[in-house]
Amino acid sequence: MINFKKSALVIAHPDDEILWFSSIINKVDKIIIVFNRTNDEKVLYGREKIITKGLLPYKDRIICLNIEEANVFNKSDWKFPKLTSYGVRVNSYKYKNKFNQIKLKLAEELKDYKNIITHNPWGEYGHEEHTQIFKVIEKISYELNFIVWVSGYFSEQSYRIMTLFKNLIDDEFCRLNIDYEFCEKIRNIYIFNKAWTWSKDYEWPQQETFFKLKSNFYNLEVEATKTPKIWSQMNFILMYHVHLTKLSVIRGKIIQFLELIIPNYLFKLLVKIKNKK
Repeated sequence: MINFKKSALVIAHPDDEILWFSSIINKVDKIIIVFNRTNDEKVLYGREKIITKGLLPYKDRIICLNIEEANVFNKSDWKFPKLTSYGVRVNSYKYKNKFNQIKLKLAEELKDYKNIITHNPWGEYGHEEHTQIFKVIEKISYELNFIVWVSGYFSEQSYRIMTLFKNLIDDEFCRLNIDYEFCEKIRNIYIFNKAWTWSKDYEWPQQETFFKLKSNFYNLEVEATKTPKIWSQMNFILMYHVHLTKLSVIRGKIIQFLELIIPNYLFKLLVKIKNKK
């Protein structure tokens, strides 16, 4: 079980806290949001309004580092992901250069904290900036020696890279219930202010899991395996059910339609063949 005394939640973007860490928002002492500024002017305006006007019920525990996003979402090759010292390989100097900027600001905020909860190494569903936040925490953990816990979400996009980190995950984990009404309340605040960046019809699971990392995880080697490693009690995100763009909405509807008309065994076979490509 996570000891929430002197604990901090570190997330990449506003709304990540309610999407991947909703069950612990009201348990941690501090919520640190790394990125706020974005190229999307509507989202930026909404985020600033939410934070500056204190519209979230946990506003008193939020600290925003106000770092500008590198705008690299989905620009990595998630079929053949390559790890780097600053996240995953992306053709972006801006992304690479953010690492030290984030580290300097976060290190100051995390002094004297014993438990840090943050994004997992594979970036939940596969987000480049989520993986970068993990790498920063990894670096700071070596210097400040705090305990690190990561979320248990993954998707069909991120499971390939997830397998590489099997040596880092400890046997200890924590599974907590999700308050759906609380999640909807926070989602509505983000949607109303045009700052929600996920699917509007997303449904939270009943519970979510957090995995403790081994005390020396920053010294352990990542290791490739032929068989994908999936830990028990994880939360799987079907990305074709998550509609982040108009194109993904159309794609999702087509796949859901095929899922209805094609026999289940044949549909699973098609998905399996697609994932092997």
